[in-house]
Amino acid sequence: MRLKKQWTAAVWLSAAILVAVGGAIAYSASARSGSGGAPVAEVNGSPVAAQEFAKELERQRAAVIDYFQRERGAAYEAGFWTADYGGENPEEKAKDMALRQLVRVKVELELTRRHGLVQGTTYADLLAAMDNENKRRREAVEANRPVYGPVRLDESSFLPYYLSNLRNGLKEALAEGELRATDEELERHYELVKDRLFAGEERIGFRKLSVPYRMHDDRDDADERSRQSAKALLDSARRLLESGRSPEEAARELDAGGEAGGIRYSEEELNEGTAGTYFKSQPALYAALSGGLKAGQVSEPFDEAVQGEYVLIQITEREETGHAGFEEKERAVRDSYMDAAYNAYLERLVRDAEVIVHTDELDKIAIR
Repeated sequence: MRLKKQWTAAVWLSAAILVAVGGAIAYSASARSGSGGAPVAEVNGSPVAAQEFAKELERQRAAVIDYFQRERGAAYEAGFWTADYGGENPEEKAKDMALRQLVRVKVELELTRRHGLVQGTTYADLLAAMDNENKRRREAVEANRPVYGPVRLDESSFLPYYLSNLRNGLKEALAEGELRATDEELERHYELVKDRLFAGEERIGFRKLSVPYRMHDDRDDADERSRQSAKALLDSARRLLESGRSPEEAARELDAGGEAGGIRYSEEELNEGTAGTYFKSQPALYAALSGGLKAGQVSEPFDEAVQGEYVLIQITEREETGHAGFEEKERAVRDSYMDAAYNAYLERLVRDAEVIVHTDELDKIAIR
């Protein structure tokens, strides 16, 4: 990113040579002019208005507070924004983050303009687009047509919505031009992502012992006492399995011994057809099955809170089912490739962007 500095006051430079000099919520009279007046920065000639910068700075506020609380042990109190924490200042951090984000937004908007998706990229253009969208939504409601999301969008909700829609159109245009993928590139991408995106669900056979603990009792401690009893019973079952008993034998023995009632034994299988059901209705069980237990191994008892029961499992077999083939998933491969190619392309454009920062205007904006 090429930086040109025009200033009347000192500036701070980040590691990526972005100037971090903006502020947040309160700003001076000259900055209150909104999309008019002198810009605080320019990105490839596209102006960043003071109000636009202040809005983005407000969006970064929570992230900055969280960062300094986690990384520096800072308390959010009077003087927070001007204090120094291990060589870092919250105000500088917030300004740097806001400017970085706006550079990315301006570069992306300029890209959409070049491909004929928008006419302008200024803050005034964005506000006009928001007004048009809100008018469309209001008219749709009056005509009893469906509206997805809120009837009226504010700036914070409009910008992500607007950019997302433009980005979809932009990817389609780039896929036919600068980022057009060859068959060889798609096949290479498939090999890179197939384990993460296209792996088939394993087939896992397992034996399951479960003890329900959810009670219908007026006493507040009834469920907790029942839960503890259920866990204790499965602890006993696990000891029996470690001594060589099968889950079925352990269930019969514990029932016969009268240690507790309601122990259940079943033989089940996780596969492509049942995985969704387990994931939704028995998430703790699904996590245990996905945890890498090998055939013959036994889990620790775990709480399946959704079902109100304690569970213990023994894996009987695991079978890999391979990957969905390239031909079967070609559309998804193209989408994944385009997402990665677009992000890399945008990052290059951001790095090459020429950013002019007017620090005299930025200095009029202050965080409080």
